[in-house]
Amino acid sequence: MLDELPHLNINCVNYMDQNALQLAVINEHLEVCKLLLEKKEIARIGDALLLAIRKGNIWIVEVIISHKAFADNQWLVKSFRQTEMEDDLFSNDGGRSRFFRDITPIILASQCLEYEILHVLLMRGARIEWPHDYFCQCRTCSDQQSCDSFSHSQSRISAYKGLASPAYLCLSSQDPVMAALELSNELAVLANTEK
Repeated sequence: MLDELPHLNINCVNYMDQNALQLAVINEHLEVCKLLLEKKEIARIGDALLLAIRKGNIWIVEVIISHKAFADNQWLVKSFRQTEMEDDLFSNDGGRSRFFRDITPIILASQCLEYEILHVLLMRGARIEWPHDYFCQCRTCSDQQSCDSFSHSQSRISAYKGLASPAYLCLSSQDPVMAALELSNELAVLANTEK
């Protein structure tokens, strides 16, 4: 059908603001995902990746991250907020996404305890960045704090949830128990600081 109708808009959305790729991911249609990803004008690939991770479908995740948009593995560690001004990969037509703006594929896989998906992302070089120090005054932290302190705090919480995930600790650390204890100590210090 796509070949017969070359002017068909594959990025049109339904009443729930989902395009064809997102619907294919939600309904776990691997072959449809492959077909749609061959089209150069396909949009919302990043959001489709996050949907596939949330669904826990390793095959669709592998198909999406093998797309040329992810040839540069930096996109696996970027969130919608970070790509907002750079690219359309995670945008969802006007910034409407089903996911919090600071969720990255690796953080979502960690929070969902998707060991296989997490392993694939780690093998591709994705890592969860440690949040900056609570009192950090770098330009990025200052800008985020002054623009929206709630979102800044929420992004820190998301990162720590990902870092504290048993799946992430087991797959990213040589000594998961020691890493968990160190993280526990850091979180205890942060809890006292933020009282």
